[in-house]
Amino acid sequence: MKKFFPALIVAFVFTIVLVFQMSINGQESNAEKVDREKEKYSVYEDVFQKTEFQTTKNTNYKLSTVKQPIILLNFWASWCQPCLSEFSTLKKLVNKFSSDELLVIGINNDDENPKKAIIKTEKDLNLNFESVIDVDNKITSSFLIEKIPGSIVFFKGKVIHFENEEFNFMDEKFIFKLKQLLKSE
Repeated sequence: MKKFFPALIVAFVFTIVLVFQMSINGQESNAEKVDREKEKYSVYEDVFQKTEFQTTKNTNYKLSTVKQPIILLNFWASWCQPCLSEFSTLKKLVNKFSSDELLVIGINNDDENPKKAIIKTEKDLNLNFESVIDVDNKITSSFLIEKIPGSIVFFKGKVIHFENEEFNFMDEKFIFKLKQLLKSE
């Protein structure tokens, strides 16, 4: 055992140094995270200004001219269980605010029979917002959404919230934030 003790000490120290080095190099600073987030939000805001589409109910939107100060784009598909799960709180959010304050638009990512999938989902879940068929995922790609569900919330064209997983739209902090923004108008 005495012969192996120095080798064990060296191996142990080497392991500690290696783990420490990996943890330092693997971490990004908060400033880097904030910079990346600002960069992404800037892209969202630029795309927002240029985006126009028509819903399955033939409503035309040019996002930069919509009168509601809060616009929530929700990226979803009928096969996405987390997407469908978050609809219960999204419907409550729509009911919580007036139609002059909040506009929710679903961006559907179904590949096969998207209009049929949207109509069935709207009926089955009693959705209270309209959706857009995202042909060839052009809208989703332009907003850099890589997975669904995803939601981007804009206030007067500026990003105020981004979520790329199932979200509780009735979260108290989120509701408070929206109400504060509306009061500031």
